Order: sequence, then C-alpha cells, then structure tokens
Amino acid sequence: MTHVDTDQESQNGSIRRPRRGSLALLLCSVILSLPATLSAQVVRQGGEPQQADISQLNDEFDGTVLSDKWSHFHKEFGWPNKIKAMDVGQTSKGVLHLQPYNSAWVRDLNATFLYQTLQGDFDVRARVRVRGLKSEIPAGTWSLGGLMARTPNQSTAEKWEPRAENWNFITTGVGHEAGKVMIETKATFNSNSSLKLRPHVSGWVELRLVRVGMAMFALAREGGNGRWQVRDRFYRMSSPPPVQVGLIAYTTSPDVPQRPDKSEVDNYTVNTQAKVDMALDVDWIRFQRPKPQPIRDWYSQVNGTNRLTEPNLTEEEILRTLGD
Repeated sequence: MTHVDTDQESQNGSIRRPRRGSLALLLCSVILSLPATLSAQVVRQGGEPQQADISQLNDEFDGTVLSDKWSHFHKEFGWPNKIKAMDVGQTSKGVLHLQPYNSAWVRDLNATFLYQTLQGDFDVRARVRVRGLKSEIPAGTWSLGGLMARTPNQSTAEKWEPRAENWNFITTGVGHEAGKVMIETKATFNSNSSLKLRPHVSGWVELRLVRVGMAMFALAREGGNGRWQVRDRFYRMSSPPPVQVGLIAYTTSPDVPQRPDKSEVDNYTVNTQAKVDMALDVDWIRFQRPKPQPIRDWYSQVNGTNRLTEPNLTEEEILRTLGD
C-alpha cells in the first residue's frame, strides 16, 4: 500500500490540511488498494463459496499420447528440454514413462516438470515408481520423481531473475546415498531450499500433496492399500495463489563433476551425452478438493480457525482431518 502524507507543508512553514474532497478521494484510493483477500471477507461473511470441481485434471494415462491439458515447463518458459525420453503406454501399458537428463530441482535450478494450473485448495495424488533402466533402483545418487506444487513467477529463459523460485514437493527415489531408496520432501522459498530424506521401500508408491489455505501436507503410502504417513508439513503466510501442480523427475550423472550451482549456466544447457540411469513411471494422477473446507481469508489462517495451521497437531489428527 502506498504511504500518503495527509499533512502538507506550505511554503511559509505552516501546516495546512487537505480539503474535505481531497480526503474523500484519498480514502477511496486506499480502500480500492486493499488486497483482494481483505476485501473478500465482506463477501464471505455469509458463508464460504464452494470451490469448483477439479477432477477434470485427472489422468489415468490409458492412451498412447500425453493429453494436451498438460503444460511442459521448458516449452512454456523457453528453457531447454531436459527430457531424455517420454512415452504414454509404449514402455508399459497405461503408464506415463519419463527419463530425465542430468538436472535438478533445487534452489534456482530447474528440471523436468509436467503441470496443470489450478486455483484454491487441492488434494492431488499419484501412483508412481522410480527405477533404474534395467534395475529396481536407479544407479548413482539424486534420482527422484514425484509431485510438485509451484507458485508461478515472471521469470522466463529470456528474462530470468534469481531468487524467485517458490515450490514444495514430495518425491521417491535415491538421494544422497547410492542404493538407498528414500522419500524426499523439499520446500523452496525465494530459491532457498530445505529438504528431508527418510528411508522408504522401492517399487510403486502413492504420493500426495494437500493444500488447505496456508497449510500444506506431503504424504506417502506403500503400494496403495496401506496407511498414509505424513512426511512433511508446510506453512506459508500468504494468500493461496494460482499454482502449477504436476510431476517432476530429475537425476544426476557420474559423468558430470559435482560443483556449486551455476544456475545462469546449468539452466540453459543440457548434457545429452552424460550417462543417466533413472526412469519415472506414473500409473495415474488424480485431483480433488480437500475434505476440510475452512474459511480461507487471511485472518482465519493465522488465528487458528484453520485447525490445520496448528503446529502441534498429531499425525492422527492430520489424517483424520484430511481423510483417506
């Protein structure tokens, strides 16, 4: 909001007040400049509007080509293509198969991302498997794939600015230690990334991201018939913006020496000769609105009305609230 001094100093040093008409215009401009989330509170006092159904974003990958409802990150923003191979139903029937080149989603670095854009709260799930090309576990390290929710920014390859990435993800695959399968969760705020790696089993796993107001949860379960486990929880003090939600995959190559990030170089180049051994298989991805529907104005998110923002909720309480 622009700060305006209502007191004006005359040339002789005395203070004169603005005319009543000027004050009225000033008040009108201030009211019009209020954030949409604040002005929307008046509308929402009579009850929270129902969020539109998002099940049309679902994909069972039962065809032979990728649906045109998916956006490719590299195409939309002018980056080089970091997908080594991709098909639907060719490698495995009813499965999206994706192999990335050497790349990473961390800090300012970007990699493969297939997404759809939505507004409001969501509960997105995917049944995925990360494997080597000829083995159950990828060779090497940092070979992961899964779900990501990214806040759009104004950066493109042509007009890129650092420290503008904001996203959360949950993936499965191999992390820092070769041969050990992990669930990785990562939160990135203004391109500062923090991650967690926890042991998991290889093979098919269901991953889940749920956003309810300013609270977001990352969950996983084995196979699809087990109990959900909360793998991470995030809280962001901001109004839920439009968000890009979808599938990521990235890997490293032993042919590429490890060194500090050079985003201004790495984001613009693809090493197509470096050996990689990682594939992401996706059986399906499904979108729905979350079970809890709290009031979504900003104050209800910070005063405890949205119970999911409470820091001391147990896993049992979270699972009961979110549903199966």
